Amino acid sequence: MNYYKHYRQSMASMAHRAGIEVMALRAVVLVAACLLLACNQGTTIGSNQSVGEAKQQADRTVSGNELKQKGGLCDINRRVTNPDPTSAEGVIWRLYQVAQKPDTEESFKEFAALFPATKNVREIKENYWGRMRSNVHKFVAEAGKPDYTICRTAYRDDGKMYYIITKDPRQSPPPITVGLVDGVNKIVFLTPF
Repeated sequence: MNYYKHYRQSMASMAHRAGIEVMALRAVVLVAACLLLACNQGTTIGSNQSVGEAKQQADRTVSGNELKQKGGLCDINRRVTNPDPTSAEGVIWRLYQVAQKPDTEESFKEFAALFPATKNVREIKENYWGRMRSNVHKFVAEAGKPDYTICRTAYRDDGKMYYIITKDPRQSPPPITVGLVDGVNKIVFLTPF
C-alpha cells in the first residue's frame, strides 16, 4: 500500500513538473512573438531608401480620392491636347492619333517612325501595331481624338516615363517612355495594352 501511495505521489509530481515546463515554453514563445511584432511595428519596406521627391511622396498622407488608378497615385492628372509635336507628350499624342487611323501601310510607317530607327520594324508591327490599334480606345479621352490624360511620370536613364490613365478599371496605367534619340524624341519603351 505504501508503494502504491508513493507511486501516485511520484506521478502527480511529474505531471505537475511537466505542466510547468509546458507553461514556461508557452511563455517563452509568447514573449518572442511579442518582441518580433513590436520590433516590426511602424516599419515600411523601402521608405528609408527613398530620396528626394520620391521620399516626399512616400512621407505624405494619401486620401482615398487621390487613388485614381489601380496600382498608384495619379498626382498629375493632366489632359494633353494639341501638344508641341516635337515634345515627348507630342510623340505620345501622335502615337494615339496614328493608332486610330485605318490599318494601311502608310499608317504603319507613320507609327514605326515614332520609334528609334534601331528598333526592328517587324517587331514593331508584330508586338505593338495591332495591340495599340485594338486598345487605343482605353487611353484616349474621346473616341476619334488623340487627347489623353497623364496620371504620373517618372524618370529613367533612357527618358521620361509617362503613365497614361486608362478607362479599364482593372488595369494599372501603362507606361510609355519617351527619350531623346539623336536629338529627337522617340518612343523607347511602350506597353500597348
